[in-house]
Amino acid sequence: MVTIKGKEWVVPDYDVFDGLNFRELLEKTARDYPAKEALVYRDERVTYKEFDERVDQLAVELQKLGVEKGDRCAVLLPNSIEFIYIQYAILKLGGIFIALSTRYRKFEITYMLKHSGAKMLALVDEFMGTDFLKLLDEIKGELPNLKILLVKGKRVPSGAYDVDGLLAKRTKPVRLEVDQVDENEVASILYTSGSTGTPKGVMSTHRNLVWDAIRVIERLLIAERDSFLMMLPLSHIFASSVMLTHAIMGGCKVVIMDVFEPEEALGLIEKEGISILYGVPTMFVLMLSHPNYKKYNLSTLRTGYMSGAACPIELVKATIEDMGCDISAAYGMTECCCISITEYGDDAYLKSETVGRPIRDEEMKIVDDERKEVPIGQVGEIAVRGENVFKGYYKQPELTQEAFDSEGWFYTGDLAVKDENGRYRIVGRKKEMIIKGGFNIYPAEVEEMIYQIPSVQFVAVVGFPDKLFGEVACACVVPKPGEKVESEEIVKHLKTNLANYKVPDRIEILPELPMTTTNKIQKYKLRENLIAKYGLKG
Repeated sequence: MVTIKGKEWVVPDYDVFDGLNFRELLEKTARDYPAKEALVYRDERVTYKEFDERVDQLAVELQKLGVEKGDRCAVLLPNSIEFIYIQYAILKLGGIFIALSTRYRKFEITYMLKHSGAKMLALVDEFMGTDFLKLLDEIKGELPNLKILLVKGKRVPSGAYDVDGLLAKRTKPVRLEVDQVDENEVASILYTSGSTGTPKGVMSTHRNLVWDAIRVIERLLIAERDSFLMMLPLSHIFASSVMLTHAIMGGCKVVIMDVFEPEEALGLIEKEGISILYGVPTMFVLMLSHPNYKKYNLSTLRTGYMSGAACPIELVKATIEDMGCDISAAYGMTECCCISITEYGDDAYLKSETVGRPIRDEEMKIVDDERKEVPIGQVGEIAVRGENVFKGYYKQPELTQEAFDSEGWFYTGDLAVKDENGRYRIVGRKKEMIIKGGFNIYPAEVEEMIYQIPSVQFVAVVGFPDKLFGEVACACVVPKPGEKVESEEIVKHLKTNLANYKVPDRIEILPELPMTTTNKIQKYKLRENLIAKYGLKG
């Protein structure tokens, strides 16, 4: 027992969840806290008992449609209560959950559905100006495995099933009959863009995700009286696999936002008595800098989890001192969820300069290019080993083999330093990933798309610092001799095929790129030139 904000705080023993799959996890919490509010979305409020029952009822309907254990089932929906019901219905049936972002466009959606061999897709008819039914109609000929289509919205085409209609089939609690799902079976395939230019399907088991959650929520001292604000997109691992699991495990209330909007978030914190915020640094910047920030009572805030980009000390201090949110800084990735996180009560310096120590039972080391451990204080690549490390990349055994060694260590590609107190400080990335406001941008993926434009000879995408997003991308493009390429043409092509956050914030049309003697593009020189040109701090 500890004292937090003048109150005695009892943190449960979360090891009781060890060994459970997601079906068992939700059912245990529904038994322990049947009348406790679980999900709040707009005017809808659902208890844990109702949450579990509605998931079971939906799972029965999906069974009737032909969803079976092991089927890959994709969800392309904005944040909503329906997203969560569908996700957990899939998991209860022993299906494999695949989250697709509503920011994705034609190339990404086609690749992920085709590569995964998804049997079922639940999608929104249109969202924020994108007609997803029209997009699906254009690509369905490339998706022979897609047999079951669920649609949320006003337009439900022939042969598809209405999400609202399926959820409306509520009469009395049903008994869901399913095959036993072993905790080591795959629960999700979440796609992360890779340095190779094609997305990688990260296979995580029930154990990977539950084991990780146990060890993070104990460090944040999460208890049943806590309540979460879902500011992050459920299509991202940080929300659907991390935050949602933490909340359900703790028996906590989750208030869902459609999309993040800073003043709406501030209003919900006050209205719903939110105590925990998970988000990327940009979200906290936008809330703290909002002109109406001081109008809201944020006294219920207790702690949170900031990750996805560098956390400047000024931002950490403001979050702790001004918002009253004893935020923790963490390091994680799709392949492992949370790897290390600062302690509840660590000072602002430690939370801005380090990502704390590894979670309980996680092994973490820093290695050189030959994968040999380096001394304390020396920069090297992070390697990790633990029960949270993913099973492998779906249908990509070569990439899986490259990422692991014979002793089970996973090599992250991130660079860090370990200090004498066992804390880690991230210093960069071995690969060239750009993190814009918590979203990962892999230059190779964007470059490959730009190279599809016939008039392009060379392209290099580099990141440079930005006050709001932490980092943004710039595409440096050289046209073919005698050809002309316009920035507008590049942007239009990218917006058609990629998520909007991957579209570079700047396009530079250049006569040439700096090259090595072996004709390799010197991206570090390009970045230096951009920083100098725009007067930025490197």
